Amino acid sequence: MTVGYDDVRKWDAEALDATATDLGGRRDKLSGLQDELDDARKLPDWHGPAGERARGSLGDTRNKAEILIAELSAVERALQNASDDVSALKTRVANNDSLADTYQFRVAADGAIVDNRPADPPPKSRFEAEERAEARRHRETIRKQLEQETKAILTTANTIDAALARVMRLAQDAQISDHGATDLAGARKSGEIEAGVIEMEQSLRDAGLLTGPPATGHYRQWLENAVRRGVSIDTIKKIADDHDITPEDFKVLDGMEEIREDEDGDGTFKSYFLMPTDISGDDAAKAVRMTYILNAGTDYGTEGEKTDFAPTPYGSEELRRITDRQRENSWSYDDDVGFVHGNGGRLVTTPNGMMMGLGGNLIQDQFSQRGGTTWGDTFMLNIDDPKDPAQQLREVAKSGHAWYEDDNGASQGSLDMDRLLHHEERHSQQWGREGYAGFLASYAWEQITGGNETEEDAGLSDGGYH
Repeated sequence: MTVGYDDVRKWDAEALDATATDLGGRRDKLSGLQDELDDARKLPDWHGPAGERARGSLGDTRNKAEILIAELSAVERALQNASDDVSALKTRVANNDSLADTYQFRVAADGAIVDNRPADPPPKSRFEAEERAEARRHRETIRKQLEQETKAILTTANTIDAALARVMRLAQDAQISDHGATDLAGARKSGEIEAGVIEMEQSLRDAGLLTGPPATGHYRQWLENAVRRGVSIDTIKKIADDHDITPEDFKVLDGMEEIREDEDGDGTFKSYFLMPTDISGDDAAKAVRMTYILNAGTDYGTEGEKTDFAPTPYGSEELRRITDRQRENSWSYDDDVGFVHGNGGRLVTTPNGMMMGLGGNLIQDQFSQRGGTTWGDTFMLNIDDPKDPAQQLREVAKSGHAWYEDDNGASQGSLDMDRLLHHEERHSQQWGREGYAGFLASYAWEQITGGNETEEDAGLSDGGYH
C-alpha cells in the first residue's frame, strides 16, 4: 500500500515513541530474568535423568527467551527509528504546507499541487501586465519546488513505512534471529542491529541503489558493521551511489579467509582477508577497497587513545582517496602481489585500505626492516622465516597489536594495530605522491643527512617511535 500525503499529515510520532517505550519496558523485564534462568538451570542437587531433562528444558526456555528478546528489540528499535523519522518528516510537511499556503497553493491528499489563486482581472497597464508575468514566473518556480519536496516527502514516508512493516512482519513470522547470542543482552543487541539493517537496506532500495533479494553475505555484513558503528544511512547511500557498489562487488571476498579482530570483545570487530596466492593484481586491489568498505571504520582515534592525527571520517571521499592512491601505486598490485606470493610470503587486506604481509625467502626478507617496511600499498612486517606465514598473519591480525621479532622469535607489542596501520598508510600516500624513484631518492637522502621528515609526516608516535 502506497502512503499518501494526507496519511503523513495524520502520522503521530509521539504515539510511535510511546509504543516503543512500552515495548522496551516489557523487553527489559524479560531481560531481567537472565540470572534466574542461569541459576535455575544449574540444579546442583538434582541428579539423574530427570534432572538432565529439567536442565535441558530450562536451556530450551532460555533459548526461546533469547529469540523473543531479539524480536522485541528489533520491533522496539524499528518503532523508535520510525518515531524519530516521522518527527523530522512532519516538520518538512508543515514547512511544505506553509510555503504552499503563502503562495496560494495547496498540497492535495495524493500529493498533487493545486493552484488556489483566483484569476486576475485584465491588467490596466503594460507595467501591471509585466509585474503579473514576473509574479507568475516566480509562482511557477515555487510550484516546482513544492512538487520536488512533496515527491521527496512521499519517498521518505514510504521508506519509513516499508522498513517498519518489514520488521513487524519478520517478527510476526518468527524470522528475527538472535545470531547465536549466548545471553539475553546479546540477543537484545542482535535485534537492534536487525532493525537498523532493515531500515538501511530499505533506504538503499528506495534510492535505486539495491535490487533483488534481501541482502546476504558480505553486503549484509557491510550494513551490519555500519549499524554497529553508527554510520549514517546517507553515508552508506553516498558510497553506493558514488562508487556503484552492489552485492556483486563483494564477491571478490568470497572464498577468502576472513580474520576477525575484536580485542575488547564488544562484538564490533574488524575484518582482514587472507588473499590466495594466485590472486591477480586487479582482484587484490579490489579486495583492498572492498575490505575498507566492509569494515565501515578503522577505529583509529576513536577509542580514547592519543594519536598523531585526527581520525578521517569513513565515507565516499576517503574511499575515493584510497582508490586514487592505489592508481598511483599500481605497481604494488601489478608486480608486488605476485612477487610476495612467489617468494613464499602471504598477504592480507586491512581495514584501512592497504595490504599487510610477511614471510618468504631470503630475498623477500630484505624488503622489511626494523618494525616493518611499507612499499607502495604493501606493509611488510619484519618477521623473518615464519614456519607458516599465513598462521603468523592470523595471529597478528587477531591480536589488534603490532608484532616484532627479537632473538626469541615473533612477539606481540603494545602499540595498537590501528595506529600502526594509519602510520604505514601515510607512507603509502608518500609513495603515491613522490613516485617509486622519487620516494627511494628522498628516503635515501634522509639517511645520508640524518633527516627524519618521512617518519615525522607519517606520525612518530603512531609508528611506535615514541
